[in-house]
Amino acid sequence: IFAGDLVDQLMLQIRPFQPGFTLGETAQKIEKQTDGSFLVTTDKGTKHIAPIIAIAGGLGTFEPRKPNLPNLAKWECKGVDYIIHDPEKYRNKKVLIAGGGDSALDWTIVLANVVKSLTLVHRRNEFRGSLDSVEKVQALKNQNKVQILTPAQVTALEGHNHLSSLTVSHEGSVISQPVDYFIPLFGLTPKLGPIAHWGLEIEKNAIKVDNSLDYQTNIPGIYAIGDVNTYPGKLKLILCGFHEATLM
Repeated sequence: IFAGDLVDQLMLQIRPFQPGFTLGETAQKIEKQTDGSFLVTTDKGTKHIAPIIAIAGGLGTFEPRKPNLPNLAKWECKGVDYIIHDPEKYRNKKVLIAGGGDSALDWTIVLANVVKSLTLVHRRNEFRGSLDSVEKVQALKNQNKVQILTPAQVTALEGHNHLSSLTVSHEGSVISQPVDYFIPLFGLTPKLGPIAHWGLEIEKNAIKVDNSLDYQTNIPGIYAIGDVNTYPGKLKLILCGFHEATLM
């Protein structure tokens, strides 16, 4: 299922416990209080006091790896998207995806039956995604639902108030490709952000925990679960995150 559907089901499951939420804010600072509790302050100044803290920060904050293109920032939110939230946004639009990994291949498969035209550009002849996804994309190419340009690179973006075309370098030739949306999917760069400054023991960009009992950090009362933690034999799987949360 899609990640959003899983979240919806989890929200339904947790509803009887009436949890509180602070959304759109980042936990910036943690301070130990005289009574042993913790004061958590966000980047918007919101404060929470709690006796126990569980850090489930995943791999940290994610920033998309952006292609080195002139005036790229000018077209962000005006035809350049780094993350696809709703495939319907691209219905009957001309779309070009750049990338050769699983994200680029998977979204090519999803969007192929939604968009007006779809082009997949990769700088190498070989894709890095799973074999199953590569075969599905090749099948879509054979059905004329996807145009594949390899080895190729986007070199320029053009338009007026909204992106309207891209310049693509392909096998020594320069192609002007009309588009409504350009989606570069080159992966995400994870960063721990403020977590790195909370006095926690960090190893290989993750929080060290004691996995022999309850995933506590080096600070009593603060726990870390999921991809944000590390211990001998750690596996970064959503299944493990749920298991660790239960034991914590």
